[in-house]
Amino acid sequence: MKRSLRQLLFFLYAFVLRIPVWFLIWAVGRTGIFKTVFLIYPIDTSECLDFTPNIKWYRNFFAHRPTPAGFIMHNWMPVGIYCCIACPALELMRKQNKPQVEGIMERMRWIKKISGARTVGLAGQLGPIFEKRHGIPIEPPFYASTYGNIFSIQDAVNHMARKADRKPWNLSIAILGGGELADQLKDRLGADDYQMTLVDVRYTRKGNARLIDEEKADKQLAGMDLVVNLFPRGKDFLDCRLNERIPKSATIIDFSRPPIPVTAVPQQVVMGNRVQRDGTRFFMRLPGWKTYELPACSMPTLVAALGGVTAGSVDEFQSAARQMSFRTALAAPPLPPFESLKTRLVGFANLLNPAPPETGRLVLQRSHFETEPSAKHSM
Repeated sequence: MKRSLRQLLFFLYAFVLRIPVWFLIWAVGRTGIFKTVFLIYPIDTSECLDFTPNIKWYRNFFAHRPTPAGFIMHNWMPVGIYCCIACPALELMRKQNKPQVEGIMERMRWIKKISGARTVGLAGQLGPIFEKRHGIPIEPPFYASTYGNIFSIQDAVNHMARKADRKPWNLSIAILGGGELADQLKDRLGADDYQMTLVDVRYTRKGNARLIDEEKADKQLAGMDLVVNLFPRGKDFLDCRLNERIPKSATIIDFSRPPIPVTAVPQQVVMGNRVQRDGTRFFMRLPGWKTYELPACSMPTLVAALGGVTAGSVDEFQSAARQMSFRTALAAPPLPPFESLKTRLVGFANLLNPAPPETGRLVLQRSHFETEPSAKHSM
């Protein structure tokens, strides 16, 4: 019933009111408040059904047409729009879908133009798929997820090390997965003096992940303190029986979608693909995410749009991100906007009307110190 109601509301908003919604975005965009547009996608067919019923022509209509789904807010001001497509990433990987991918890119350029945004961000696997699979260059004003992913995992690892009060050279970390992201993470964490190992995997044509050498992987994973899971889906982690190969005392920093079910493994599982920044949030909140959590893949477009920084390297990006107060979502969450405002108002009121001194306590303290010389004199 809840899903059917959500499908009906999305139909009314995105289909019946489509032209008025675009006109409103154009009108508000003339003020210059929208700085970025961000594109998200469902991870599987089940998430598609959160928006569209399983009707072929209806699904096809929304599959490759980015549709506004909410705002990116900073405090009480919308600074961006996030859009969604009803097409999982695995479908976009197919060579025959290149025309649809080109259509998505063209529509995002159009949305950027009418909204007045400066940048366009591509969530998760979209950037690598568009660029490496279909040969579409991802260059400014388009931003892929890589730099944000590196930042979020590196900051999550550092946070877990501080929490455990462990020095980097006393902490062993295994990275599960391959590709450019795994190589860059190994180099950067190794440069911080962590004890690193990379577990080689291969991907089948169906998109499943497999260990290349299970015996070697068992030796690599023995005694690990932290394991960074870069498998696309939590299901791949379980299919490879990695929960049986990793010590129960280890902590898994999970980067997969859907994530590893925490009840299915004996190890502690924390999410490494989420960051936070005071005042910045997605509205409406992303399904399955907390209000203050931002997808790590949104960081490159946010840093470029809000900070005016087009980073040429990971170091430049991380420096800009820290100056803008991005940090891992594993750290203490920020105060909600209302509580933050309430705290400021209380502090301001205390400045205008300071509390009277506690004279009774001062008298007692004075008398205490006055008795000490006489005590010494009596000795």
